[in-house]
Amino acid sequence: MGLLDKLTAPFKGLTEWQKQQASAAAERERAEREQVQARRRARYDEVLQQFADAEHIAPKPYHELSIGEAKAGKTPALEYFQRTATVRVHNLMSHELMGMAALIYALGMRTDELEEGEIGEIVDVKPKDQASIEHGTVNLGPVPEFQNAQGTDWRYFLELSYTASASSGRGGILTRRFIADCTL
Repeated sequence: MGLLDKLTAPFKGLTEWQKQQASAAAERERAEREQVQARRRARYDEVLQQFADAEHIAPKPYHELSIGEAKAGKTPALEYFQRTATVRVHNLMSHELMGMAALIYALGMRTDELEEGEIGEIVDVKPKDQASIEHGTVNLGPVPEFQNAQGTDWRYFLELSYTASASSGRGGILTRRFIADCTL
């Protein structure tokens, strides 16, 4: 054994130890990602079960509605405000029903930039500092996830409750659920 071998021998052990530490850290990170995905999958399955009877809609961008569509109020539309990190969903129900409605649940999940089989994080997007429904539109946010989100794909889970007695003659509280797939 030469002098050079004697000097580098301790570093060879250190290199092996570093490799073991790196592989252990990579294994921990992979296990954590799997746990996060398992929690997200369980939460997503719970939400899907809750929204099993929901109407699936694909709102158009609000600025692309024709004048007739905007006035009639029958085409669901989405409006994104980047500066305030908020979203407005228009025309989910008739204007009369929206006037009597209350937003019960508003959840959002970003669906782009996900790998195959991966589930995004479900966040509460119900507004905290403004009315949840005003002038027949549903307000969502502001939430940090909406900041600089122009062009991103989202899936919203919305539950509205309203009293239909004024419009249909039936009493009681009715609930309508919507799943909206859209691009901000």
